[in-house]
Amino acid sequence: MNVLICGLGLIGASLAKTIKKNTSHTVLGWNRTPSVTEKALRDGVIDESGDIDELMKNADITFINFYPDAIVPFILEHKNSFKKDSIVTDSCGIKTKICRDMQGDYDFYFIGAHPMAGREVGGYDNSLDNLFDRASFICTPYENTPRNKVDALVGLAQDMGFARTVVTTPEHHDEMIAFTSQIAHVLACSYVLSPLAPMHAGYSAGSYRDVSRVARINADMWTQLFLDNKEPLVREIDDLVSNLMRFKYNIVNEDEGALKELMEEGNRIKEEIG
Repeated sequence: MNVLICGLGLIGASLAKTIKKNTSHTVLGWNRTPSVTEKALRDGVIDESGDIDELMKNADITFINFYPDAIVPFILEHKNSFKKDSIVTDSCGIKTKICRDMQGDYDFYFIGAHPMAGREVGGYDNSLDNLFDRASFICTPYENTPRNKVDALVGLAQDMGFARTVVTTPEHHDEMIAFTSQIAHVLACSYVLSPLAPMHAGYSAGSYRDVSRVARINADMWTQLFLDNKEPLVREIDDLVSNLMRFKYNIVNEDEGALKELMEEGNRIKEEIG
């Protein structure tokens, strides 16, 4: 099978490296910056490159790895170039907007996807062939997407070594990602905005490191992700603020019993869910 990777940054190049390492599929690759494509060819990360439209004609599965707002325009620009009945997918962290905008009658099948992994640093040079070890691969097909096409994409993810594959709706994906990922980045950035943050050295240990880690953020990309997933993310922010205010109220009022109950509740939930 020919798998085309469009966009050879952190995620795209890591996908290419993983496919090369764990499967026998042929990896085609293309990047907007030709020097990155040339480096990927020299490194053996991809098997072949060339004119993007010609590559699309030969690809059984195409991954589009761009910033959220660039994915749909790129696919529509090249909609007549994709191999007939092939699968076109993406790796973006939000799905509802993209899947809604990609609804239409095409000669290919679009299936939204999200390989659940990342790093604080981006770009081709930071890509890894084990980035997706122990990671989940989520795909969000339309109701009328043929089962064999969904199975083909899920099967590729399994062959690549993803620990878990999940098939769900775009809406449920975005609701869950608002909780498991986006709110954590909002919290981390809010945390390090404290005027005390620059003075943490000598006073910080694991708690500071764990909470602040994902404040290392690509502001351009995450701004798009936050805004494209506005409603679920705002609900999570409201819940977080409400819970913070419960702590604040009980601390201000020196209510030891209520404060202890809050922490015991949090500990109990964490023990139950892992």
